[in-house]
Amino acid sequence: MAAPAQLQALLKAVNTLLRKRRYHAVLALLKGFRNGAVYGVKIRAPHALVMTFLFRSGSLQEKLQAILKATYTHSRNLACFVFTYKSLCALQSHVQGETHQMHSFLAAFLGGLLVFGKNNNVNSQVRLSCGTVRGGK
Repeated sequence: MAAPAQLQALLKAVNTLLRKRRYHAVLALLKGFRNGAVYGVKIRAPHALVMTFLFRSGSLQEKLQAILKATYTHSRNLACFVFTYKSLCALQSHVQGETHQMHSFLAAFLGGLLVFGKNNNVNSQVRLSCGTVRGGK
């Protein structure tokens, strides 16, 4: 079954656009944001499901709301972190004209601080798994 000529022309135009080097950074940001959101759901949903039903009391509706809230928070935070990280890496590379290893470190540090700095259950677990702990309120 062949696609209509208009659809083939549209696909060809989109593929041509995607191959252009000048759009690489923007496309990497969008792809990273999407991948962070998808990975956040894949990781958090099963974990939240098991942990909620094992250790949380309350009605089924309250448990499902807790699972959805934790999944949404984790997914949003990962997507925002990847977006921030890739944005900062691209900005540093653009400003200095080349890429250095320090760019990744600075981008990850600032992105982590901005996104995972808020004190909530999901961020606390992420920081613990990364080996950094931030106490207090």
